[in-house]
Amino acid sequence: MLDHIVLATPNVQATVDEIADAIGVRAAVGGRFTEMGVYNHLLALQDDAYLEIIGPDPEAEGGGGMPFGLDPNSDRGAHIPHWCCKATGVIDERAAAAKAAGYDLGDVRPLGRDLPDGGRLDWHLTIGEWPPHLGGLVPFLIDWGDSPHPSTTAVSGATLASWHGEHPDLDAVRRAHEAMGISLELRQADAPALVMTLSGPNGSITYR
Repeated sequence: MLDHIVLATPNVQATVDEIADAIGVRAAVGGRFTEMGVYNHLLALQDDAYLEIIGPDPEAEGGGGMPFGLDPNSDRGAHIPHWCCKATGVIDERAAAAKAAGYDLGDVRPLGRDLPDGGRLDWHLTIGEWPPHLGGLVPFLIDWGDSPHPSTTAVSGATLASWHGEHPDLDAVRRAHEAMGISLELRQADAPALVMTLSGPNGSITYR
């Protein structure tokens, strides 16, 4: 169900270093979104999921609007703005169900990124307006089609030790998740947040 967790950061290399120092596993370059001026590093997690560490690409020359509210001039550190669920073969139906429940995830669109070996990875996903519904607790959806899933090629050794969402209106979040056929551990809180703890051979680290 979980496809990947988005860890947005103003400095990808600094965040990769921080995680490596904490857990003993270093994420490797996934690829570049040249049209948006961002790039990512990836870590494989259990159950065919992965962590995407994404931020401004220092090699990019300009670029369009950055995803996930990224702003190279912001002083906000690494944080989790969003998450993604698998919807291979059913992405249109699940997007329609979410819209019928009052949560428009946006159109299903093709997207891709350049790979370090010069290849290309392509997929379809929902792209909606920013900020996302319910503070990011309503995920976007992805369909990888025939493309290899990034968890099969990303660096292994990290484990998602804990993963949950926090929100002041848990009933609203549950209704959205039920409409989409997904689930996430939820906890009552004053403000929306997605919270994960990564663990590895050297220790653990938590982001929200």
